[in-house]
Amino acid sequence: MEQLTKAQFNACRREFIELGEKALYLNHYQLAAETHIKDPIIWKVFLTDPQIADYVSSEMNLIRTAAINEIIHKAPNSKSVGQAQLINSLIKIDEAVSNKTGPVFIYTYVPLNEEQKFAPNVMLQPMNQITEEPEKQEEILDGIEISTEIPK
Repeated sequence: MEQLTKAQFNACRREFIELGEKALYLNHYQLAAETHIKDPIIWKVFLTDPQIADYVSSEMNLIRTAAINEIIHKAPNSKSVGQAQLINSLIKIDEAVSNKTGPVFIYTYVPLNEEQKFAPNVMLQPMNQITEEPEKQEEILDGIEISTEIPK
């Protein structure tokens, strides 16, 4: 997929913002029809940009949450079973969307044995680069960093 120039990106952003809330619901073909930028490919590249995709996602979360809150606010005056089902469905969608996805990092301490400590592919660091605590050491074994404490 092609990359937008800075001028194209800024022009798309300006048009997108001018449309307001309506822009959140339009696809790249509809945006091309509604704006001065008539190329749907440019809009597709713009909409798939990570920064814009995150912005649209966060805006949709806010709109969805507001809609749920409004329905819940009106619920005491309603005897509709359908409304209760709608609230449940919207809450499930909201929970599914708000759960973050991506890699999970698990940090653990695994002491090196004597053979591993002196292996040629292990590099001992005198200080933990993150916390800068002198009592910790970084060891890299086959490209994996292992943080260990220096015995006192």
